[in-house]
Amino acid sequence: MRRIFAMLLVLATVLSMADVVLMWFTDGPDYDVMQNQVAKFEKVYGEKVVVLNLPYYLEYKPKLAAMAKAGSPPDVARETDLLPWLDYAIDMKPLVEKYTNMKFEDWLENVSFYKPAFKKIYEKFGKVIGIPYTSDAHAVFYNKEIFKKAGIEVPKDRPWTIDEWYAAMKKIKQSGAARYALVYDFSPYRFSNLLYVFGGGIWDPEGKNIIIDSPESIEALEFFVKLHDEDLIPKAVWLTGDAPAKYFQNGMAAMYVSGIWMLAQFKEQLKFDWGAIMWPYKRQRAVMTGGKYIVPFTEKGAQLALFLTNEENLAEFAGKLYLIPDRKDLSGKVKVEDPVIKEVYDVVMKDLDESGRGSLVADWYDPDTAAIIQKNRTVIIDAIKSAVAKEKTPAQAFRDLAKFLREEVAKSK
Repeated sequence: MRRIFAMLLVLATVLSMADVVLMWFTDGPDYDVMQNQVAKFEKVYGEKVVVLNLPYYLEYKPKLAAMAKAGSPPDVARETDLLPWLDYAIDMKPLVEKYTNMKFEDWLENVSFYKPAFKKIYEKFGKVIGIPYTSDAHAVFYNKEIFKKAGIEVPKDRPWTIDEWYAAMKKIKQSGAARYALVYDFSPYRFSNLLYVFGGGIWDPEGKNIIIDSPESIEALEFFVKLHDEDLIPKAVWLTGDAPAKYFQNGMAAMYVSGIWMLAQFKEQLKFDWGAIMWPYKRQRAVMTGGKYIVPFTEKGAQLALFLTNEENLAEFAGKLYLIPDRKDLSGKVKVEDPVIKEVYDVVMKDLDESGRGSLVADWYDPDTAAIIQKNRTVIIDAIKSAVAKEKTPAQAFRDLAKFLREEVAKSK
């Protein structure tokens, strides 16, 4: 409570110096691009913008939630989810035409092109609580130099099976080419991709039943635990919150499960030859897509949000950071010229084209089911951690989690 109170006092000081407060978290070198666009906004509208830039998982999410609940949110925030802000964000529907000169229906169709769940949320709740910003996809990056030292070739025209992937990891470890074979982002959303390739999930694809305790889901967790047990993955990431990217960047890990939002950062920082492989699979091909939103809490925030997501600014932001801009009228207009980045893009897009369980899944996006999962991210993380830490077996961890989630579903009805 004291920390929240102190935080709100700091925010009050910030608010006194600004016309608009933007809360932001960075994905690589995107901060400078955003700051340049904010400077343009200040020049056009004569408004002073203060940016609160915070680490996402450790500080950003809990602070934004505390600020919103206390009735003192920033004017606008960058976010990965919309549903948690239903009761706090401003309804943008009356403001769209005012600040974009587009009819609301045309604007909605335009920005729902890559995120169909966005339109479904509007249809369910009757209000617009954010703006789709950029889209991306989960990816498996790899260090080509380590693979060469270990004598491993990546298939060019197909993905590995899970068994082939595991065999490659063992070979990397046994060869001594790298300390770890793989580092995996600390995220229940990222872990879900592993669930899907094993044929499992949290909800079934129709959003009717919780299936996190299915044999397929448990098998995915067993595989994940085995990788930790055999020291193929650094335990510090999932058990202590250690930053995952550094293991790949410094050559300690041969592969990294993250997302294409890392591409701009990799281009600047990686000093070795690298690329991406298609997602390995057990029973089904699956590549999760996602992205960012901008969520306004005030009309001033909405004005800035719509400025940052206009055609000119969004094309610039996406182009410089190798992301997909969330506007239909920008489809195909952002060209990737860097040969390394283009190679990764081609792999990811082939993976997406051949995979299922994409952008609209019951677990994370469907407004009828996703709220239960998003509300209980920490519970899901704790279940996975309990198995990795040997506090529970994978079966026990996911059966307990399924029981809890089913109770949450019952409460929500």
